[in-house]
Amino acid sequence: MNTERSDLPRHPIRVVARRTGLTLAVLRAWEKRYAVVVPSRTEGGQRLYSDDDVERLTLLHRAVEEGRAISQVASMPTEQLQELVREDQVERRALASPEPLGSTSVARVLENAQGAVTQMDTAELERTLTRAALAFSVPAVVDDIVVPLLTKIGTAWESGRMGPAHEHLSTVVIRRFLEWMLGTIAVTEGAPVMVAGTPAGEKHELGALLSAVSGAAEGWNGVFLGPDLPAEELVEAAVRLEAGVVTLSCVDPQTEPGLADEILRIREGLPDEVLLMVGGPLAISNEAALSFEGVEILHTFKEMRERLSLGPGSGFQPSPATPLTP
Repeated sequence: MNTERSDLPRHPIRVVARRTGLTLAVLRAWEKRYAVVVPSRTEGGQRLYSDDDVERLTLLHRAVEEGRAISQVASMPTEQLQELVREDQVERRALASPEPLGSTSVARVLENAQGAVTQMDTAELERTLTRAALAFSVPAVVDDIVVPLLTKIGTAWESGRMGPAHEHLSTVVIRRFLEWMLGTIAVTEGAPVMVAGTPAGEKHELGALLSAVSGAAEGWNGVFLGPDLPAEELVEAAVRLEAGVVTLSCVDPQTEPGLADEILRIREGLPDEVLLMVGGPLAISNEAALSFEGVEILHTFKEMRERLSLGPGSGFQPSPATPLTP
């Protein structure tokens, strides 16, 4: 029989990060902003967590992965969190019936979605994506299904293996699905605002829509502004909505000649405390040219979610553009 006390502080923060799946930055931010746990300290000031702390952090992580904002669940007692996570798991299985995806890999879902695109079966594509949203977390849907699917569609179109009709039909379905997904993520009243769009001339909007969905999954009020917005329009929207973050998606190589000037105009028009995040293939390939103070170039949606998970405050301030580390 194990008689070891579960409230004894004995786990350093890196062990806790590995066991819970949370990054060090998120752990520190949750503690500082929400006091989700109160670890002990060694004489040298290092955090030490108990088994109870690890269990609670694991439950919070699972609840957030199901689409709940950390601000909604941070103050819940551990017993209530346990019940909530169990309910979410049961609900997910029920919603995924009659063909539950719980036993289906994300790779299989991606394969099914790609097959629907090839067959121009828009109804099946929408069913596949919707069922995936009910069965998997928002990060899994974004990172492991939608982004790879869009990459495969783009590669097939560029190589001539897929015609414009395939690309247009699938894009319409994916846009509609992402708009639905954005509307289904619960956001608490008074949640900080992030706006997402594309700069002037950029008509590819799915990256910005994915940004809004990813932000909403981290407890932000994600507002999708749409594509092809001049600098002054983006700035006015951000100021009127009192946004803490503006995210831009840059994809089209034809916009490259004026991209740096446009990003600089947006940055100079925004209040100093508003962070400007820029992502997409074009932004990454022009990272050096876009390295203005208060601009961060993001390589993945995972990086963006980790940054947004810190929320306003807790050291969340615009900084010189330095790519985030995974």
